[in-house]
Amino acid sequence: MGKSADFIADQFDKIGLEKINSSYFQEFTMPINIIKDAALKINNQKLRYGIDFIVKPNSKSISFHENPNYIFDPLDFENALKSENALIDFIQRDMLAQNSKNVVFPPHHFEVDSLNQYYKNWPSFYRPEENRNRAIFFFTKEKLTASLSQVQDSISEFFIDGKYFSNDLKINDYKIETEFQNNFKAKNVIGKIEGTNKDSLIVITAHYDHLGKVGDVYFPGASDNASGVAFLLELAKYYKKNLPKYSLVFIAFAAEEAGLLGSTYFVENPLVDLSKIKFLLNFDIMGAGEDGIQIVNSSIFTKEFELLNQINSKQNLVKQIKKRGEACNSDHCPFYEKGVPSYFVYTLGGPGHYHDIFDKGESLNLAEFEDLQKLFVEFINQF
Repeated sequence: MGKSADFIADQFDKIGLEKINSSYFQEFTMPINIIKDAALKINNQKLRYGIDFIVKPNSKSISFHENPNYIFDPLDFENALKSENALIDFIQRDMLAQNSKNVVFPPHHFEVDSLNQYYKNWPSFYRPEENRNRAIFFFTKEKLTASLSQVQDSISEFFIDGKYFSNDLKINDYKIETEFQNNFKAKNVIGKIEGTNKDSLIVITAHYDHLGKVGDVYFPGASDNASGVAFLLELAKYYKKNLPKYSLVFIAFAAEEAGLLGSTYFVENPLVDLSKIKFLLNFDIMGAGEDGIQIVNSSIFTKEFELLNQINSKQNLVKQIKKRGEACNSDHCPFYEKGVPSYFVYTLGGPGHYHDIFDKGESLNLAEFEDLQKLFVEFINQF
């Protein structure tokens, strides 16, 4: 994360953005559970991290223990939820059956979405002492989507491609190596361009963090969100050469993937007067666009949405601008919750790589990158 922050600060300097308080950086610390390495071998086959399996982000370190397997029964589980007595009976049987065993969850999809979540979260009910010398193996038909955690739990859990499941499953080897850091150092990167009107601000943001590495396996984060940072930098280059009406503040946030921590820290420790922000534009996942863009909060700030559509209709820039309501799913959210008018913009289309090892630069088509720049330059200029 430090190298990325330094690179962005260097780009800010080359573009000629002003520093705030004599620095491009706003440093902070955060808790994070780091998955340093992981390995898994089942049925005498060594599985590949990020392709065949991933690890639940709150997992603790563990090394191989040769335990018998307890195969959780999803149909029995579903039937148990039909009555209170049946559920109590199921819990009693499950708690006895899983003791001192590796727990295996077969791939299963329930018709009711809430059951799928309940099934996926069932391992969290096992007590810490029960997880001391065993791992949990959750086989899934869903895409393997990695994430981060600010806590470390008692569980050591693998998510595995469902094609590797069998009732006679043999677990040959496994390990998870984690490191919990309570004060992991991170920093936001901030630069400014003074406009002709210095009393009001338009803020342009994008997060630069992603998921890092597990062993030798790297999560590139090209779409999410190197593309958004690139979009921010291109807007900064444009407005350094074309003086804006309002002063512009550009912020590349750290720790979005860990829970919007960088943007939350900025809002709680603002380097600009939040009341002077006329509007905030947050760009996250800007690597496609052939199917248009979607804008979170556009059903709230309808006047600005109408302006964007007017510009797009006149210049025929993108296929569509889809409306969406509130969603606390990117760095606009802490600002919006403080009363700052905010949009979160993301592109539609592309290959759909998200939080996986395939989100590489070569997978981006950047179909509407230049047209989107024209759209938001015009939007900012007409504000």
